[in-house]
Amino acid sequence: MNTRSGCWAGLGACVLVAGGLMIGAGEPASTTPGSPEAAAAPTGVPAVVTEAEFLAGRWQGAMGKNKDSFVEETWSAPHGRNVIGMFRWNKPDGTSTVQELLTITEEQGTLLLRLRHQSASGVAWEEKDKPQVYALAEKTPTLLRFDALRDTGDVARCRYTLKDGKLLVDVEFAAPSAEAAAAGKKPRAPLNFELARVPL
Repeated sequence: MNTRSGCWAGLGACVLVAGGLMIGAGEPASTTPGSPEAAAAPTGVPAVVTEAEFLAGRWQGAMGKNKDSFVEETWSAPHGRNVIGMFRWNKPDGTSTVQELLTITEEQGTLLLRLRHQSASGVAWEEKDKPQVYALAEKTPTLLRFDALRDTGDVARCRYTLKDGKLLVDVEFAAPSAEAAAAGKKPRAPLNFELARVPL
């Protein structure tokens, strides 16, 4: 899921429109009081990282008007208090539109999704201390929905659903402000990825 090239998220799709480096509970902390990471406790629904296990694996699909763009999202199995994922979106000629690094970390009794985007040449889109951060807002055994917590631009939420053996990644965007709408800005259509599991 992302706001630049029409991508996601993890969501990598969030997938993001799918990258971010996370610091989880029990790992060495590198934040200090007053830093963005220490500013506010997560406000997500109770969960543990093993509830993200259904994401594990390599997933691929097609996007674009003619379904000629390649998308891929890969997630590790949970270990400790985190999982890590990567996402890439290639144009029909094989060049990269966007790459993402994603993490889901168990923190203070809930799950946080963080993601960072970069170009094919490794140029980061987000500031070094401002990954996009989403808090878990809904869960079932085959669904995780993360709502925007901070530094997410116009992305409102990323949803991961396992359905009929496919990984569905849906990225939704916030409505434009009244001022932006008055200036002619239209709401962004959601991004919907349907990804099939492939061998690693």
